Amino acid sequence: MDLNDALMGFGLTRQESTIYLTLLSDGALTGYEVAKRTGISRSNTYTALACLVDKGAARLMEGTPVRYIPVDMEEFCHNKLKHLEELKHFLQDQLPV
Repeated sequence: MDLNDALMGFGLTRQESTIYLTLLSDGALTGYEVAKRTGISRSNTYTALACLVDKGAARLMEGTPVRYIPVDMEEFCHNKLKHLEELKHFLQDQLPV
């Protein structure tokens, strides 16, 4: 198992995990900078960045140009596990016995 595989276990796609790791190592980047560093097409990069924001793995840093900053790994994992625990309780309450 590698880092991408582990992040995919937390609901990220391979491209999203590659971009997340790039943000963690390089800090706040524009979509263009991410595309250049990862070799992922710009259109796919911007789609993946939007998904990372939606999934809570990155945040937008307003400005011109817009930059993306990674959410700390501990916070991202904690939030994901908390969400899964909430889903578990919902299923326990709603599913027939």
